[in-house]
Amino acid sequence: MKPIPESWKTKIPLLAVLMVILTLVGDHFRPPPDTADQAPIHPHDHGEHSEPGDALDQAFNKAPDPGAVPVDPEREHRMGIFHYNEGNNFLRKGHWKEAVANYKMALHHDKTLSEVYINMSTAYLQGQQFTEAKQTLEALKTYAPDHPNLFYNLACYYSLTHREKDGLEALQKSIQLGYKNHGDVRTDPDLENLRQTPEFKEWAQSL
Repeated sequence: MKPIPESWKTKIPLLAVLMVILTLVGDHFRPPPDTADQAPIHPHDHGEHSEPGDALDQAFNKAPDPGAVPVDPEREHRMGIFHYNEGNNFLRKGHWKEAVANYKMALHHDKTLSEVYINMSTAYLQGQQFTEAKQTLEALKTYAPDHPNLFYNLACYYSLTHREKDGLEALQKSIQLGYKNHGDVRTDPDLENLRQTPEFKEWAQSL
């Protein structure tokens, strides 16, 4: 390192004083910081932290969409009927899965179409989906608790699952509620297990 000249050493204290003066003057005339560039401060007492999308955000999220199209009940009913008919076409061809898919679409548009529940339970029975068939029929009780076909299909379900006593009770109630196709009672393959019981044979004589 090159040594400092002797002539400079006497000037160092004066230079130091001059630097202090310049620093003080510079701080006095320095412009204030631009607050627009600072990150906002969010104080949280006791270590609490805001979750993303709180209060105000949630209020906006729950607000109705002003651009949403109002539901047209009549249109929804027509769409339900359309998918119901499509399901019936598949059911007649033995395509129970496709039938169920269309029946579900029908109920998506109109949950009150009782015949959809009936035929969807028939499709499930065709596919040996017994749990789903029973659930579908139980759902129908909400909308049509006295529908004769509800109890007829319950009789088929009980017959196929070897609960013949429950099946006969459901079949008897179906007839009481107005089920008219008595020929089905004697020929429907789903009721075959039920027809083999002495109780059914005795009751059938009164039909």
